[in-house]
Amino acid sequence: MNIRKYITIPLFVAITVGSYAQQDPEAKKILEMFSKKTKSFHAYHANFTIIDENLQNKEKSENKGSVLVKGDKYKMELAKTEIYFDGQYIYNYIPASNEVSISKPEKKSDDIFTNNPSKLFNIISSDYKYRYLGNITERSRNCYEVDLYPKDIKKKYSIIKLLIDIDKLELVSAKLIMKEGVNYTVSIDTFNNQAAASEADFVFNIKAHKGIEVVDLR
Repeated sequence: MNIRKYITIPLFVAITVGSYAQQDPEAKKILEMFSKKTKSFHAYHANFTIIDENLQNKEKSENKGSVLVKGDKYKMELAKTEIYFDGQYIYNYIPASNEVSISKPEKKSDDIFTNNPSKLFNIISSDYKYRYLGNITERSRNCYEVDLYPKDIKKKYSIIKLLIDIDKLELVSAKLIMKEGVNYTVSIDTFNNQAAASEADFVFNIKAHKGIEVVDLR
């Protein structure tokens, strides 16, 4: 997802918000249960909707996508683009132009979903302060509501709001509150924790695409 600049919110606001977040033991317990459950899956597949909200001009857009994850490896389809991560490199393939770019993953990327979706399904609690807000009903599902505040104040987002299904310990949605006025919500439409996946699913085969243009950014 592209981070666009619309509203500049002073950095001290994000610092102030984060300073109120404590290492809430109930939130930690929920995050650890959620992470443990996700790690128990051999592979999982999700269909999702990404919603962009521009707080300045009140515009909203939606994009549908899907992702297959096994460990840190994944294949994602989003906005007419296929994204593969084979554990070493990311391949962004655009079928319409028969072009693929190859790059290394950004270890400190602010994009915690499309840069590596496994991070959203397996939150590393040590990277955040966190707070349990209570239970909420979302799309007829009973959910835990947990707010995460990044310890790294240089992040472009100030809060991640997680909704986690109480009974299934599955992600229902994650909302990134950005400092620049555009918020992103990843809403999980369907989730299959018994997805079939082989190593080949995460490898982009350049030779199988005749005439492809390769942009190597490694």
